Amino acid sequence: MEMHENEKKDAQTVIELDVQMTFEDMYRFNLYHIYHTSQGILSIVLAVMIVLISVLSWGDVNVLYNVLYLVGAVLLALYVPFNLRGKVKKQAKTNEAYQRPIHYRFDAEGITTSFGEQQVTMPWKQLYKIVSTKKMVLLYGSRIRANVIPREQLGELYPKLYELAKSQMETYRFKMKQN
Repeated sequence: MEMHENEKKDAQTVIELDVQMTFEDMYRFNLYHIYHTSQGILSIVLAVMIVLISVLSWGDVNVLYNVLYLVGAVLLALYVPFNLRGKVKKQAKTNEAYQRPIHYRFDAEGITTSFGEQQVTMPWKQLYKIVSTKKMVLLYGSRIRANVIPREQLGELYPKLYELAKSQMETYRFKMKQN
């Protein structure tokens, strides 16, 4: 079977970098993850509904009830981010993976992560999905577990990773933005 020119180029592409996670990177990922699940969406929907109830019932009920509705909506909207902030702080202090950099190697075979003496290679076909946002690239090994690479640390390697991942992954699992 013959390889096309692009496939030959991508087969030779090797990207290596060290990633040091920060509190902000971890917090950003956790917020992204929560607000892309039913719990996060439900908290937003409930907060909006409570605000609507308050606005629509304004004048029909005691003002104290309307104020309590609004306070409840604000508390509901702020609970998730503040609760998450505390959990991430604790995780950042106790999880060894956030104390030292993780080395990544991307090639045609897959994604190799090295941490201390441990090294694991995940073939592209086993990667659940790859997602990019404005601030990070998420390598999902399963629906809820992901390795996070801050785009700032990826820097000029992003276009190469984009092309390599695009050539290796099925379209429905490839959710990276081109720039």
